[in-house]
Amino acid sequence: MVKLIVPRVRCIRFTSLRYFSAKSKAVLNDTVFTSISNNEIKYRHHPGVVIPRTPVFPQWAIKEIQSILKEKQIALKEIKESTKKLIHHLNKRHPPLEQHDLPAKFQKVEERLNINNHGEKILIEDIDFRKDRKSRIILKQNVYNWQPIHFDKLTSLTYLVGRGVQNYAVLHKIFNEIKLRDKDFRPRTLFDFGSGVGTVMWAASEIWSKTLKEYFCVEVSEFMIELSERLAKAAKPKIKEVFYRQYFPISTNRTYDIVVSAYTLFELPGLESRIDTILKLWANTNNYLIIVEEGTNAGFKVVNEVRDFVLKYANSKRRRESQFAHVFSPCPHDLKCPRFATDDTPCNLSVLYHPLQFLGGQQHKSELYSYVVLKKSKRPENDEQWPRIVRDILKRSNHTICRMCTNSGKLKEEIFTKYKHGKYMYRCARESEWGDRLPLHYEQQQENLEETETVSKTATENENTLNEEIKFH
Repeated sequence: MVKLIVPRVRCIRFTSLRYFSAKSKAVLNDTVFTSISNNEIKYRHHPGVVIPRTPVFPQWAIKEIQSILKEKQIALKEIKESTKKLIHHLNKRHPPLEQHDLPAKFQKVEERLNINNHGEKILIEDIDFRKDRKSRIILKQNVYNWQPIHFDKLTSLTYLVGRGVQNYAVLHKIFNEIKLRDKDFRPRTLFDFGSGVGTVMWAASEIWSKTLKEYFCVEVSEFMIELSERLAKAAKPKIKEVFYRQYFPISTNRTYDIVVSAYTLFELPGLESRIDTILKLWANTNNYLIIVEEGTNAGFKVVNEVRDFVLKYANSKRRRESQFAHVFSPCPHDLKCPRFATDDTPCNLSVLYHPLQFLGGQQHKSELYSYVVLKKSKRPENDEQWPRIVRDILKRSNHTICRMCTNSGKLKEEIFTKYKHGKYMYRCARESEWGDRLPLHYEQQQENLEETETVSKTATENENTLNEEIKFH
């Protein structure tokens, strides 16, 4: 008898596994894609472009400024030098220190004084800063001595000559974007806080010349008001119904379609004063509140302070009165500013302008500014929230690099190519500039990262051993 034993059987199963990753892809807006493909618009005129690139300073203003300087018998050399000093001061300016920040600053001063001191420890309360020059220098380096600018006759004229063109260019560009994006907005009233020589009025009267009927200006300096009144009379188109006050109105019941504070908040003595002013300005706002400051770190921080405060205040659920606010421009979102959270560089934009030729300005220059436009309403559901280009575009061979702020509240760097994004998207990015919006949205797409074939072995055994007995008799 022969006994045959069959061994246990090994089964082999082949399984194909795929690994996917969700990746966002920049896709051109459908309407823009159709318009470009039908030759209805050109790449450089896509709807995200903020125009004009270089606002032209009014000719009537140039002539009037020349006439004023002649009447006052001010030499061009004198006004040039005072202009340089004023602009330098404005670019280096910081808001006043708060009381709770002073102890830490004084501590730094004390540490600096004791670095190479091998004797008894120097205490800051024992120092006479008027006599000790070294200590005075260290104090100035660590503790900013804020002082309000006194706008007398010469300073007011200096500001008109040195800052009039830049301020006008900035406000003209901001107003023009509001007009282009909010086509149904037809303002009738404007409130200008810290109106200065009136550049806000000039720009607004050009953009909405047919609808704006009333301008309310608050300006502390009598000399600034005097200059503003004279320039307003010479304005073209004619500026109607201008009212001036030196101080903020007691009653806040009146609202205005546009409320502007341009290059003014640094003149206020502290955070409490700034917050109180912003509350009043917001109460006076019917549609748009616009805050503009220098494009420095200090200017950006003040603008961002206002942005965060108004959004938190207006959208607070604890408020009895229902009130809403959203950022119309430049941010495509209402979240925390990613620039403020990630690095020490300011979120600022640039505008080109032509300096006054009679002062020797031949070539155009650029002006950096930080701003926010807050609208007194909920963000519309159909708001595109296109990303804003926040730095100069880098144009390279066959590709373009854009640094953008997106509606997710994050900074994003995108490398656009024809192959990856298509001709239309690539050309729109290449024709855009710092400060423009890109008409795109991001779509989540699955990317096939890896496809492998794996072998899994499983041993199967019969419960009963397969024993086949073959018996030969």
